[in-house]
Amino acid sequence: MSTDFHLGIPKATQAGPLSGKHVLITRPVMPASRTAQRLAALGATPYVFPTTIIEPPADSAPLAAAMSRLDHYYAAIFVSPSAVEMTLAPMGIQPRTVPTQLQVFAPGPGTAEALNLLGVSSVLIPETSFDSDGLLALEALSAKQVSGKRVAIFRGNDGREVLRDELTKRGASVEAITAYHRRAPKTPPTGLLELLARGEINAISAMSSDAIENLMTLLSGSKQAAATLNLPLYASHPRIAETAKAAGFRNVIETQAGDAGLITSLLANKNVERV
Repeated sequence: MSTDFHLGIPKATQAGPLSGKHVLITRPVMPASRTAQRLAALGATPYVFPTTIIEPPADSAPLAAAMSRLDHYYAAIFVSPSAVEMTLAPMGIQPRTVPTQLQVFAPGPGTAEALNLLGVSSVLIPETSFDSDGLLALEALSAKQVSGKRVAIFRGNDGREVLRDELTKRGASVEAITAYHRRAPKTPPTGLLELLARGEINAISAMSSDAIENLMTLLSGSKQAAATLNLPLYASHPRIAETAKAAGFRNVIETQAGDAGLITSLLANKNVERV
């Protein structure tokens, strides 16, 4: 059973260039823990507070069937770190192996890192933008390469259809497989409201649009909601940045993908004072 809120506060491991940065990390628990450790190593105080909860799919049979015939596919695309973890190491069990001949794709460095941690070393990532468009620009996913071949896309329950639709147009036989269910938290964000009330947070990291939408839904009607919109929000993709602006955030900072992009931007803005 999942816990809606895991408010973790890893202490800064040493004084560092991000001392004084108190960062709210809204990612799901497993990738958030890696982000938190990296920020703490640079002197920041990270608050792990997932605004998206990851659970097994309602029907696990299609996922099990796909995993049993991985050697029949030309390519497997994992759309997020959660897709990797819930597919290759669900519930922390011994990682499943991936056939050596399988072409494995990730939309960015964060997902590629999750694959590497589970023993998948040869991962293809975009050379342009870290998203579906970037993946589709790769020669290995061109019509010449995928026509007549089977491609598996491991994603969440409400994944976008861009990859499946375009690869199908290119002649591939595409299976979009639900590897996990993504939902908003259901319990009151008491701990987060207390942190915001005390002014303990001076930056927010968002690596999905869901994270922003769920956060603002959780804060709706609270005294802290309006003040939160004044905090710097670090968005890891233009689409996420647009979601933040539409939600009313006044200081949206677009970063490069993954933890490296977040850290680079935090360092560039390290002189911003705590609120």
